[in-house]
Amino acid sequence: MPATEATTSAAEHWDAIIIGGGPAGSTAASTLAMAGRRVLVLEKAKFPRFHIGESLLPYNRKIFDDLGVWEKIAGAGFTKKRAAQFVMGNGSRANRLDFSKGSFTEYPEAVQVERAKFDDILLHHSREKGAAVREESTVIEHRVEADRVVIKYRAVDGSEHEVTAPYLIDASGLTNFTANRESLREYYPGHKKIAIFSHFSGIDMPTGEEEGDILIVRREKSWCWLIPLAPDKTSVGLVIDAGDFKALGKKPQEVFDEAMADTPAISKRFGNARISEEMHVVADFSYKNETLVSPRVIRVGDSSGFIDPMFSSGVLLAMTSGQQGARVIHEALETRKPLTAGMKRYEKDNRKRIAIYWEFIDNFYKFHFAQIFFQPYNRWGLVCSINAVLAGRTTLSFAVWWRLRVFFFLAWLNKHIPVAKRIKVS
Repeated sequence: MPATEATTSAAEHWDAIIIGGGPAGSTAASTLAMAGRRVLVLEKAKFPRFHIGESLLPYNRKIFDDLGVWEKIAGAGFTKKRAAQFVMGNGSRANRLDFSKGSFTEYPEAVQVERAKFDDILLHHSREKGAAVREESTVIEHRVEADRVVIKYRAVDGSEHEVTAPYLIDASGLTNFTANRESLREYYPGHKKIAIFSHFSGIDMPTGEEEGDILIVRREKSWCWLIPLAPDKTSVGLVIDAGDFKALGKKPQEVFDEAMADTPAISKRFGNARISEEMHVVADFSYKNETLVSPRVIRVGDSSGFIDPMFSSGVLLAMTSGQQGARVIHEALETRKPLTAGMKRYEKDNRKRIAIYWEFIDNFYKFHFAQIFFQPYNRWGLVCSINAVLAGRTTLSFAVWWRLRVFFFLAWLNKHIPVAKRIKVS
């Protein structure tokens, strides 16, 4: 039976300590607690709290089922997401990927979530499964010793405490706590972006069978998302190159407003738009870490790296890494070795998952790729293979793999030979 915080507060020694209570951290906590491990989560915020990354993928469902949390999510009233629409900024073309129609896609739908509510559900679930959760607890120091990790944190009342465990799971998100202390962060070349976003009411979103679809709008050098969270609440964001933003010499609100106004595919939906949440800005958010595992430390979620949210992969990748990372730590606790084969396997697997989406992201900004992507041609099931990945399938069968390789080869070839009809893609 997992220990609770009340029964272990005097000991302050745990099987594992997790920094961060977001989707990666709470998934890791629930997984370890369900395996009978004594786990402590240190979360700097007080939940619920605002967060971006609101569009989930169908393959999240498997993890929800593994954690036993699906009924809570299904009963929370979140918007159903059956498809993703990729739209040209000029409004001339759109590519709708219906998850229920993909030959290689096992899960037909997902949900659009308000992260404040969604993350709170996951963290409360971790508590119910036996994990100890301390909110408003800011980690200020970590030290790796021969047989343990020592963590110092500051509680909400200003008091400082020390806790220990054989292993640490860093799920600190963009804070990237342990990696930054070890100077491991590396930015993707040419992908320094700024995201400007907020929640709005009055947005004219698709209805009927397209109700609940996320809209990804491609502009010439940037892109926008529109995510329906509720009948009259839509998350809208602009992702723009940091250099382009700086060259404009304007405030984020001005840049955002001008982008909405001069993008026909969006401006037609913004006639009655009213902002309902303060404008948020996140800068330089696409990065990777030189290593995802160190002696007695494993990094999951955004602490293992963060990529452009264009294909809504963030929560899926975070929870998948949190689950695998926790399982690896559960195994490591049998030997208590500082660095195990399982930890190294986790790093390899996580990099593979991220690479699948990075290939799409890196190419989406390129003219020759967009020419193919916005003129879908399902011969040999190529579109079905894309559908599977964009639905969240990260373990690729050979049938999916070879089709993706053909698709990306055709996109590359299109740069040199007009494989697809030349169309305007901005």
